[in-house]
Amino acid sequence: MKRLTIIFTVILVLAAAAAPLLTTGDAQTRNQSSKVQLTEFFVFPNECTNELMDVYDTTTVTCHDQQRANGTFSEKCEIRQDVTATGEDTGITWHGTATFKDEFVATDPCNFSFTNRGKVPLLSNGPAVNTFISFDDLVVMQNCNMTTDQHLVSFDCRGNGK
Repeated sequence: MKRLTIIFTVILVLAAAAAPLLTTGDAQTRNQSSKVQLTEFFVFPNECTNELMDVYDTTTVTCHDQQRANGTFSEKCEIRQDVTATGEDTGITWHGTATFKDEFVATDPCNFSFTNRGKVPLLSNGPAVNTFISFDDLVVMQNCNMTTDQHLVSFDCRGNGK
């Protein structure tokens, strides 16, 4: 869950930075790209082994922003993570490369949508259980009222375990 908090914090920071771009004007479409790399540590539950995992990752966020002449703003980001997780109880170590696709579209600060979809395949050595985690998030703001706030996480457990 802390990972989601971090992702939404990053998105809110990006949205705040984009807010000045959300003014209507007669300018042509403007494009901008950015790339950021960071290292994270957080604790996340593993439903496949019913334990907490200590998770370390190196995250690369690559975004492309587009400000259109009609005032709409869109940002598409790809988030790639090199993940190592260790079960606090079992000591199982998992490795994986996660990929997330985010999209933020706004007509103004009171009307926007945000989607985040991604998978984290955590593969263990030997006969230990492999864990595949899927994330699907949707946030919609209409007329400054949040109309949708959906955050789904699912686990697919493969191999020994559970």
